[in-house]
Amino acid sequence: MLGLERGLVKLEPYNDKWSKLFDEERELLSSRLKELIIAIEHVGSTSIEGLFAKPIIDIAIGVSSLDIIKELKEKVKTLGYVEVPVSIDGKHVFAKYKEKKITHFLHVMIYNQNLWVDQISFRDYLRSDFDAKIEYVKLKEKLANKYPNDVISYTNEKKKFVDDILKRAKEL
Repeated sequence: MLGLERGLVKLEPYNDKWSKLFDEERELLSSRLKELIIAIEHVGSTSIEGLFAKPIIDIAIGVSSLDIIKELKEKVKTLGYVEVPVSIDGKHVFAKYKEKKITHFLHVMIYNQNLWVDQISFRDYLRSDFDAKIEYVKLKEKLANKYPNDVISYTNEKKKFVDDILKRAKEL
């Protein structure tokens, strides 16, 4: 139900247990990180009802400054998270594994700055626009079939769609 081996692309139909699993993880993270963080949001495809998704819970964590990353890294490590190298300035990513499968990603970034706003705007737009959601499902299915073992190509080919949705969201 939850988890996917690193690098693989396998989509599953929306499962309302994903929001409950997010709630449980949010409670755990909030209790351990409360002095370091400003906000915790469920993002990514598992946060959008009706959307097919890789069965991994994506969590955005908003912080006031990336200066706290060293301390945050130590605390999330005790919760089973390991840092994942990313090449996006201003963002740190951590993964939680169960039986060699990634179950959760933490996306740590500065609250209310561009990366944060984009994550939330994309999610909210797809939650509110049925046609965009269907278009995204079709694209994801096509790319998952094309790149079942290449999550990087899968993600890169979604970029144009994501950018288009962000542009539409900013026009609202």
